[in-house]
This record gives sequence, structure tokens and C-alpha cells, in this order.
Amino acid sequence: MPKSKTPSLPPDLLLGPLPVDAINRTLGHDLAPGDVIFTGAAQAHAFKHHQAEFQKCLPHVGATVGKPDFLGDDFKNVGKIELIARVPALGGGLLVALIIEPDANGCYGVASCYPISQKKIEGRREKGYVQIPKWK
Repeated sequence: MPKSKTPSLPPDLLLGPLPVDAINRTLGHDLAPGDVIFTGAAQAHAFKHHQAEFQKCLPHVGATVGKPDFLGDDFKNVGKIELIARVPALGGGLLVALIIEPDANGCYGVASCYPISQKKIEGRREKGYVQIPKWK
């Protein structure tokens, strides 16, 4: 009996440096400098859970990681933070969930990404879950 072919994963995407200074100042973390990677496995996960929107979100992930409009921690997802950017092409914003424990190469990993409405962003701001980054 022939083996079923396992679908191949998309290539890993190296998204550049994480803005750790702004994250540390804003959220009170002590993250070390490092790049951000969106692995093929994480992309497959995001696609599985947000299939209809994933292809629209993907081009904006790197910019959201590099210069988020909001940073947050809802404290429900231990070990992860949220980077959110307004993305008019998505009709609101993009939320990138980021794992804050670096891998063996010192890279931070994207856990998922998905569109978020302006209403949800404002709700998270009102609850104190997200804040405007303190860049300097």
C-alpha cells in the first residue's frame, strides 16, 4: 500500500529584529535582542485556524512585528505577547501572537496571526491588555 504524501510546509520566514526595547519599556519584560521567525509549521497552524484571512494577513506580518501600533499581554496565553498594527487593507488591524521564549538560535517565533477589528483593539485598550508602544 503506498504511503500517503504529507503536504509540504511553507518555507520559514525570517521577519527581522524584534523591537525588544519598546516591548521591554512598554510591557515590563526583559527580552534579549533577537530576530523573529515565522516557521512553516506556525504558518500552517495560522492557515488552518484562519484560512479565509491568512493570505491577506501574510504580507503584513513583518511590518506588524517591526513597528506595531500596539503591544499587549492578555495574561491568558502565558509565554506570548500580542503585536498589533492597523492595516487598512484588512479593514482594521492585524494581531501577531509572539512566543517570548527564544529558540535555540535566539529567535522569537510567531505563534499565529489574524485580523482584528478596530472595535476589538479599542476594547483591549480599555481593559489595559494593549498599550501604545513606548519607543523612546
